[in-house]
Amino acid sequence: MGVTKVRSQQSIALIDSASRLTPVYAFVILFHATWLLKLQYGPIWRWGAETEQVFCRRNWWTNLLYINNYVNADQPCVQQGWYLGAEFQIFTIALVVLVAIVNLPRLKVAILTLVLVVAYTIPALFIYYQRLEGTFVVTLEAQRYVLWHDMNYLRSYIPTHINFGNYMLGVLTGVIYVELCRRSINLAERKWFRVLWYLNVPVNLLMMLPSYMFYVNEFPKPSAWMAIYFVVSKNLVGIGLCILFLGMIFGVSRAAMRLLNYRFFEPLGRLSYGAYLCHPLIMRYLYVSTRGPVYYSDLTTLALTFGSVVLSCLMALLLCLLIELPTSAIQKQLFGGLMGHKKHNQIVPEEARPPNTATAVPIEPGLEEKKMDTDTRTP
Repeated sequence: MGVTKVRSQQSIALIDSASRLTPVYAFVILFHATWLLKLQYGPIWRWGAETEQVFCRRNWWTNLLYINNYVNADQPCVQQGWYLGAEFQIFTIALVVLVAIVNLPRLKVAILTLVLVVAYTIPALFIYYQRLEGTFVVTLEAQRYVLWHDMNYLRSYIPTHINFGNYMLGVLTGVIYVELCRRSINLAERKWFRVLWYLNVPVNLLMMLPSYMFYVNEFPKPSAWMAIYFVVSKNLVGIGLCILFLGMIFGVSRAAMRLLNYRFFEPLGRLSYGAYLCHPLIMRYLYVSTRGPVYYSDLTTLALTFGSVVLSCLMALLLCLLIELPTSAIQKQLFGGLMGHKKHNQIVPEEARPPNTATAVPIEPGLEEKKMDTDTRTP
């Protein structure tokens, strides 16, 4: 019975994830396949828009099945959708790993170790036998066709097996956090972790610099050291994010916590998915619809950059109000009881910080003070 319940919850989690992502995604695909070409005219607009329209009419089904990072990846519909395909595939695998950890708690460390070893070994072997570079190199020739036919992009950037390691590092971060809370360990009180947390970002930025050598040198391939370098450099980002998130959760930096907990970021978080899907469309409209030579001064570049961000957020707001929120309400009615969803923004202050910590900042500054004030006035 327990195994049946776990499998049922796993299936519901997959359906829940797909039902959240698909409605807005499907609308954007439909728009690219129909009305995109009619938005503008110009000497290069048809090159940029008609190609996208043809690809979407031909390969829309790969996007909706979330296999577009493997099937017809050189003819992408909504090109940034490769990430949704990779994320959904890895999410499915991660659910299996988590179910195994829950059912076999004594083998938790062995399971996670095995998964991480596989996640690092497969990309290294792939880079070696495919004779690829030690990092993802973006060339001018590849940008000419927006990376559609670039082998480095198709083989060493968008496949699921290449990105699996960083995702599993996120799963490992969650497991570490649960274990630290169970043992009442607060990382913010550990001096070594505070030093590591503050050094994390600059060290990770510096670790990107050696990749420059692949732009100015042509190394013989296949190469074992290049395969190892690829895996290490790619997954250092994931390790850095794990350290960053753990430090944020335990409140290493009070200033950073207060900044990130401002209410201003809440609506932006709601709009982020729609903006992610719309932003390339806005960029294409601003740049590809030009009908004459353009001088890109610093001011023009800044204006186009900030303008595209604002327009993307406005488009995301429309998608949120017209599609995302209504479908989310229907989804909660269908799956809310099965998934045990809380009401939106329902936060218990005691659950918002790790146990036995004096440095973590509440999710909303002043929330606990208000609660204490209310308790003292209650007879």
